Amino acid sequence: MENNHRRKQEYPILILSIPFIDTEFVKKHYHKSNWKEFRLDYSRDFRAFPQECIDPKTIITIRDISEGGINRIEFDEKFSYYKKMIAEYNCLVDCEILLYKKNVLPSKNLILSYHNNAENIDEKKILNIIKISNSIPSRFLKIALNISEYSDIVCISKLIKESTKPVLFAGMGKLGKITRIIHGHLGAEGTYIGMNKYQTAKDQLTEKEMNKFYLSKITRKTYIGGIIGGEQVVDSLGLTYYNRYFHSHNIDAVYLPFVVNDLDDFLNFLKNCNFKDKFYGFSITMPFKKEAGKFNKETEKLQIINLYLPKTKEVYNTDFTAFRKSIEYTGITKKDTVLIFGSGATAETALISLSKFPNVYIMSRNSISGKKLSLKYSRKFISMKISEKVKYDIIINCTPLGMRDENFLKTTNLRISRKVIDLTYTKKNTSLLNECEAKDVLFVDGKRFWHWQAKEQLSKFINEIEYKKR
Repeated sequence: MENNHRRKQEYPILILSIPFIDTEFVKKHYHKSNWKEFRLDYSRDFRAFPQECIDPKTIITIRDISEGGINRIEFDEKFSYYKKMIAEYNCLVDCEILLYKKNVLPSKNLILSYHNNAENIDEKKILNIIKISNSIPSRFLKIALNISEYSDIVCISKLIKESTKPVLFAGMGKLGKITRIIHGHLGAEGTYIGMNKYQTAKDQLTEKEMNKFYLSKITRKTYIGGIIGGEQVVDSLGLTYYNRYFHSHNIDAVYLPFVVNDLDDFLNFLKNCNFKDKFYGFSITMPFKKEAGKFNKETEKLQIINLYLPKTKEVYNTDFTAFRKSIEYTGITKKDTVLIFGSGATAETALISLSKFPNVYIMSRNSISGKKLSLKYSRKFISMKISEKVKYDIIINCTPLGMRDENFLKTTNLRISRKVIDLTYTKKNTSLLNECEAKDVLFVDGKRFWHWQAKEQLSKFINEIEYKKR
């Protein structure tokens, strides 16, 4: 049965948590948000707090060291101060639920909070906390938990439904930031945001990240997608590209970084969460590009994928489009000798894209996987020891080599070719691209390549979102 506390307001409650470092610091930053939490335990003298910064959308929080706070605060002293601030400013105050006694503070000004830093969620314990909360009149229940697996997200969304009052959810741990962004989809009313350089909790979503994902515009109606991969996805170009596009075109969707360790865990989350109808699509990157069968068991044609549409379970590899455009842009001909450097999914996509070109070779630092790939596609494997003896017309770098300022040519013993495709993308040119510019070599860089495939993904994302609206 649906509880009667479901969200009435259109947009979420985003609470900026501000530490009381000193009076000037608070006065400088308190205007940044309508809703704000002041962590007064950051000061040894919390009574010196500038009270002119307090209003009815202010949360006063004072935590003793035993509650995870900064300084030791006497319980009675804290509650005496809380009562005074409520009486004068009608603000809200935060109290740990297991330390609170009934009828001590006005319910309309009270946030009961529960914090648990355990790595794994104890479902029975949280359910008991919610039952205790349901028995104590208060404005909100705040729940702060470590979220380590995607199955935890499914669990917490079910638990939130058991609360008879609005929930403020603050995820922590590996998936803490993701849960804060999609807190509304989990059934929560709001979440907490940390200052860019002064977070008051571990793994807090920052102001910068809030703006990056246009968090203030995300509601339970917002469609969810993103990029699935290793920890590198937090730096994906798509996070800015897709979110800016959605925002500028008034499309109610968000594109998020899904760091995945266990792909089965993530796919079960997509299947079992109570907002699965809101997923529009996902980019796929390392190390899951060769997991087509897990996304769609009937997949036969595509061995390598970088796009998954959960509604239809369709999978695609839009890198083929980018390679086709790269071939056209650089004017590769069948007479050219082409060297593909790498042995991963992108190198394999390059080999498939160049299947009609006769003079294609492969080289990699991992000779075992490189030779295996060369045998699979009947291409000659080139040892790095003899690479300096040969000059190729085209070099295609399908590895991260160069991302950390490594010198590609020196590392590989290669000489600069007539044309280059360097799929490494960084904020500045790689050493290989610098060499291309110095010697007037035509090249395709990682950003150009990425944008070519991203446009195709964007088109499919939009089609999915429009289809779901019908």
